[in-house]
Amino acid sequence: MSKKIWGTLLCVILFAALFGQYAFAKNNVSDITVDVVIYDDGSADITQTWNCNFDEGTEGYLPIENLGEMTISDFSVSDENGPYTYIDNWDIKAGFDEKVNKCGIVETDKGYELCWGITAYGQKQYTLSYKISGIVGSYSDYDGFNFQFVNSGMGTLPTNATVKIALQNGVSLDETNSAIWAFGFKGQIEFQNGQVVAYTQDALSGSSESVIVMLQLNKGLIAPSRTVNDSFETVKSKAFEGSDYSNNSDSGDSSKSSGFPIGTVLIGIPLAVILIFALMYAAKRNKKIKELYKNAEYFRQAPLDGNIEECYALAQKYGQASDDGNLIGAAFLKLINSGCLEPLTERSVGFFGKQKESVSLRLVHPPEMMGLTAAKLYSLLELACGSDRILQERELEKYSKKHHEAIAEIIDEAKEYGSSMLETMGCYDSSKAAKPLGLSQRGTQHLLNIMGFKKYLLEFSLIGERTIAESIIWQDYLTFATLLGIADKAIEQFEKVYPVPTPYSENAHYYYLLACTYRHSSYDTAQAARSSGGGGSSSFGGGGGFSGGGGGGGAR
Repeated sequence: MSKKIWGTLLCVILFAALFGQYAFAKNNVSDITVDVVIYDDGSADITQTWNCNFDEGTEGYLPIENLGEMTISDFSVSDENGPYTYIDNWDIKAGFDEKVNKCGIVETDKGYELCWGITAYGQKQYTLSYKISGIVGSYSDYDGFNFQFVNSGMGTLPTNATVKIALQNGVSLDETNSAIWAFGFKGQIEFQNGQVVAYTQDALSGSSESVIVMLQLNKGLIAPSRTVNDSFETVKSKAFEGSDYSNNSDSGDSSKSSGFPIGTVLIGIPLAVILIFALMYAAKRNKKIKELYKNAEYFRQAPLDGNIEECYALAQKYGQASDDGNLIGAAFLKLINSGCLEPLTERSVGFFGKQKESVSLRLVHPPEMMGLTAAKLYSLLELACGSDRILQERELEKYSKKHHEAIAEIIDEAKEYGSSMLETMGCYDSSKAAKPLGLSQRGTQHLLNIMGFKKYLLEFSLIGERTIAESIIWQDYLTFATLLGIADKAIEQFEKVYPVPTPYSENAHYYYLLACTYRHSSYDTAQAARSSGGGGSSSFGGGGGFSGGGGGGGAR
């Protein structure tokens, strides 16, 4: 396809997007609260409360699709003035006045649309209530569901959302009898006072964002009437695909696509065309990144003046780093190398008198001028260790399992801080000339420095330089090699140039192994606890195979 045709297509898509945004600019649902009460037979009463400001259209509507054997009944609507009248044959083409204080259901070939009259323009609160049969399925191993409670592609964004789930029989839901996960948004899911609560931390704003909750129940809590001839592990496996629960694939900004505004779809632009365009754009971006790496010259010092938050944020966004755990590992190395943490060898007697040896960390003093991650991590270690201020592996593991959200907060704050500093420094450029990377000249140079430094470490033995002080190589260089996920390869390169062990190299090996051990006891343990369904931060990606939900909704 010629550049001229693609240029024309781009203009059409952008025009459609702008038109779609304008069409819905006057209608907004500021927040949605979804209360779910699950009955013993696996059905659920669902109440959605919408705080709205509608200035256009005749009705509010909520598509609920992909229900399979499930059905919807007992739909009702009320506002601050009282209940609406249910109409059997809802006509979406009826006028504004005909829909005042009325509601109804439209059955479509995909499911249902719950509809109600806007009734009055301006600020209003609508309460939607309905029943879903068989929302919880009985699987061979567990009972549960993976359900989308707030749709993607609503035309009334931005919207904050909260979903609360409880059992009608009064049994409290917690880590001992349930497991929980959330997908499609940036926020949290957790057990609160016997309920499951999922909530957004950033308002839903992109057309691809939604609120999907997966709930796993131990057998015996309820007795669902809907039986599924499969295991719930199969449901989980499908939902985990593309998420950051099952693995630690790249979870940077590139994984959270801003998407195309829903107006693009609503006026008929085929999704396939949009997908093709997005894939071509991504391919062009990746090609540009590869070209930059190929042309990057060796850079012989820690990028961005040694700031690991800024370095990691930029490296991750442009494919030079991918594992958030390496940010924690690098922070551990900084704390150990600086003397904030002192390794201690402890010996104990195990079974049959056999001696066991382990290495603990004494908390000596908080870090100064070492960056946000190191400071936050040290504060967490203070909470995890005992009054003796000596941190043992098992202490940190126990703390990380119970407080895995605290580890996630360190990662999130570090990346947000790094991105904010890069923006303040003028590293990004949204102009057409800066596409497809969106970097200014300064930002491009910083990325080249990261690439050049990475290349320098990976090819260190080929250069054969001996002018760099060993203290820098085995401390600063190794810390950033850890950050970029190439520490093992870098150590091999260093050893080829410095084959004779020295105090610096021996300490570096020891400290690196300690950093890896305590990274595992903190970050990896927290990730495992989160993936096991204990709650914590939601995953923007993943959630595939969900029931319910659909695309669109709001006002029309």
